[in-house]
Amino acid sequence: MQAKIEIAFRRKVRAVWLDHGLALAAQNVPWIEAKSTLASEVAADNSGAETIRKALEHVRRIWFDTPQPARALRADALKHFHADHSPATRRLLNWGMAIAAYPFVGSVAEACGRLLKLQHEANRADIQRRLREQHGDRDFVNRITRYDVSSFLDWGVIVESRKTGVYLPGKRDKPGNGEQLAWLAEAVLISRNRTQISIVELGNHPALFPIALDTFNASMLKGNPRIRVERQGLNQEFVLLETAQPAKSHSHG
Repeated sequence: MQAKIEIAFRRKVRAVWLDHGLALAAQNVPWIEAKSTLASEVAADNSGAETIRKALEHVRRIWFDTPQPARALRADALKHFHADHSPATRRLLNWGMAIAAYPFVGSVAEACGRLLKLQHEANRADIQRRLREQHGDRDFVNRITRYDVSSFLDWGVIVESRKTGVYLPGKRDKPGNGEQLAWLAEAVLISRNRTQISIVELGNHPALFPIALDTFNASMLKGNPRIRVERQGLNQEFVLLETAQPAKSHSHG
């Protein structure tokens, strides 16, 4: 099932708004209250009512009214935030939730990460071309891709080079523990609409380009009850997303 292309960033989303949204969501502040707090923050950067509305909608979808497939992911993200609210963890959680709540953002991340891996730089025109190949050659794709790229710049995961429209790798954050890594694995599977992925592919996945995965193995993924690792064939290990049934409440796992 192809993700709906209309579910995409329609405006640049700033890291400070996502950070604030995450903090409010972690305090169980309802959206109706969080919205008024965030609106003044968004309005400080944007004068147009429509721009403010769209920016708020993106924060709402990521941290408050998350799509069904990513709701358990969001609940665990809030737990991770309570355990560690360092800047690195906030960036990691915002990244994982953004690509899970907005699969198109995940596609832009994948295209950008692939180019950075191949040539250590990513040209915006090349990113847009890859997205047009997937979704059609239209101005709409170029425009929403541009909003994603400008968001990535604000988040610090890419930086401008001396050439206009050409970007270099930015900050790379290391997961603080195996639980964060297992959480990211689930975020990638949801974003890419996959139920399984090989350990090798996951460890090198271009959509995780802002994450430093120096050491990566199956034992690090045990902290997530919704994913499991299964050996297939002689030496292939796969990560599987358990989408079927939740664990029974009396289970001691």
